[in-house]
Amino acid sequence: MPPSSGSVSGRSTAASAERLLNLLIALLDRESGYTRDQLREIVPGYHKAGSHDAFERMFERDKSHLRSLGYPVEEIPDDDPWASDAQLAPRYRVSRGSYQLPQVQFSAEESAVLAVAADAWNDAAQDRLARRALDKLEPALSHEAAPGRDVQPTVAVADPAFEPLLSAVLSHRTVRFDYVDRTGAYSRRTVQPWGVGSRFGAWYLAGWDEDRQAERTFRLSRIISEVAVTRDSFQPPEDFSMGGQLARMVYPPTRVRVTVYVRQGAAQLLRQIAAPITDEDPHLPEGFDAVLLAVPDTEGAAEHVCAAGPDARVATAAGADLGTQRAVAKAVERRLSEARKFQERVGGVAVAWGKQRRSGAAKASTEQHLARLLHIVRHVYSHQGAQLEETARHFGITDQELIADLQTLFVCGRPGHMPDQLIDASWDDGHIYLGNAQELSEPVRLTVPEASALLMGLQTLQALPGGNSDVVRSTMRKVATAADALPLADALAAPDQPAEPVPEDTELVSRVREAIANNRRIKIRYVVASRDEVTERLVDPVRIVSSDGHQYVRGWCLNAKGPRTFRADCILSCEDIGEAQAHPRMDSEMRTSLYPEKRRPVQAVLVTDRRGRWIVEHYHAKRAATVELPASDEPPITVTAGPGSSKGPKQLPEYVAAEVDFPTVEALCSLVTRHAGHVAVASPPEVVHSVEQWINNSLLTDTTHQ
Repeated sequence: MPPSSGSVSGRSTAASAERLLNLLIALLDRESGYTRDQLREIVPGYHKAGSHDAFERMFERDKSHLRSLGYPVEEIPDDDPWASDAQLAPRYRVSRGSYQLPQVQFSAEESAVLAVAADAWNDAAQDRLARRALDKLEPALSHEAAPGRDVQPTVAVADPAFEPLLSAVLSHRTVRFDYVDRTGAYSRRTVQPWGVGSRFGAWYLAGWDEDRQAERTFRLSRIISEVAVTRDSFQPPEDFSMGGQLARMVYPPTRVRVTVYVRQGAAQLLRQIAAPITDEDPHLPEGFDAVLLAVPDTEGAAEHVCAAGPDARVATAAGADLGTQRAVAKAVERRLSEARKFQERVGGVAVAWGKQRRSGAAKASTEQHLARLLHIVRHVYSHQGAQLEETARHFGITDQELIADLQTLFVCGRPGHMPDQLIDASWDDGHIYLGNAQELSEPVRLTVPEASALLMGLQTLQALPGGNSDVVRSTMRKVATAADALPLADALAAPDQPAEPVPEDTELVSRVREAIANNRRIKIRYVVASRDEVTERLVDPVRIVSSDGHQYVRGWCLNAKGPRTFRADCILSCEDIGEAQAHPRMDSEMRTSLYPEKRRPVQAVLVTDRRGRWIVEHYHAKRAATVELPASDEPPITVTAGPGSSKGPKQLPEYVAAEVDFPTVEALCSLVTRHAGHVAVASPPEVVHSVEQWINNSLLTDTTHQ
């Protein structure tokens, strides 16, 4: 039987990690270093490169891997005094001390905060970086018990602009991108990016706008082109703090109050953010309730009404301000009309999916395996004689996987690879001992990307109720110190002074938090938004999770007999009904995504324009492809470029199709009308029909009432 592709891939990754470890040991072996040709001869694995060019490519990749893990591979001049200029070749080494972790120590409280921050990322790449950073910091962490936290922040980035902007912030490079502001105006921006961070469930970039010669803050979801990172460098202001920039952002004030009629027993999410109106209204339709919706602006009110579809309508003959009522109603009609026009263009469009690439998967797995090998060396050197089973649990792997890693270490060593030059590894009696690897056992400093991942998790924790503390701020400074990059604490981290007050927990969230602290079971009435219904649940709550500006309750649902996540603002009531029970499965489920990967009842192909491209990432699309749509009557988007923006960024595809799963058709319909004109459904036909019917019924409800 031929080997499976998975087993072949696993062996290939292990072989690559073994070659990289031998290369690292060789580069650490002597200060004078080795030439490329010498490394090709002495490092096992390079013989598999069939040609000189293949070896060159392999060697360049290997250098990149080692640098990504915090080992600065240096290129130094050849020191051979007898060689001619033609014979001289650069030599490579990793200088001793160049990679060592700076002197830093975390208290028990700081160590607990770091563990929470490392657990925050939903993004796979950033999660790997944060966990690798925590592994490196293990020698500096306190082993004293610290108070547990019932709040777990999660960091989810749905904006494709995030990674290039973060890279530009860390490298101090100017960027260019096309942007649409709150008024709907399009422009090209040239910006010195000082910092990135999240607040109120959205991601922002702060920096110097070169075209406007002023400091500006940009919302990442409004970037409608690729981010072009230029070669122009800059130095951010010494007094800049991204944490301070975010802290100065306040919740937009409520300026619009509008009366909305909602169908009885429906529009539960809209009811959650509105207040019931008990005064008699002669215009109230039969079968409807009146609620008062208070939001910052007209478009925000229209968005909430559109999301409820045919179950909500704006009262145009009642309300405190009829002018406002009619302005909101007009905005609702416009948005629904835009939704219908876009849906008509998209319905039935053909999608050529092509081959879906998993960029960076091999690189990530190779680096991850090598990082684990190095972490095993550091850990065992600090815990000689540790039990094999206990060590495997510490690393989250099986006993067999740990033994395979130890066998890999056993065949790695200094050039020559004689028995006394190899790493000494033994585990025969169930206890692990390592030797002859002192140079690999030293704590390694954080790389800038690793420190950044931890800092953003801490930044998110700071924005939660009770999270803005001296402990979080001191932890951020120490993380930046561990990367020998204190400016990171300004570009990504916290202000020296407390931020603007974060809204306190609601009474219901406080009750849930109390139930978690006291190990109590609760009975809740809960709005299931996807089905637009109210249910009653018995829950043993375990943790409160914060993500995208919302709070969620994670716990064991006795009705479903499994772990579940409940959005806090959809909980209508909470009652203590007794002592909670322990559920072993919850331990393994706590780190799963808020949106678990499982087959959903409704699978559809969405099409988004450039302004809706974040949806592809936010809803974890299985695959995506560029599509062409029939011509529109609307004029094309014109991007105004500033005087210094002659060379613009690469334009994104105007329209992208994405295959996405949804819990119900109603949830998908609500998405289409909420983001009217920026997203539509291409297939399957029965779902397209449901969406079209939803839009038409919403328009009919809106226009017949005016």
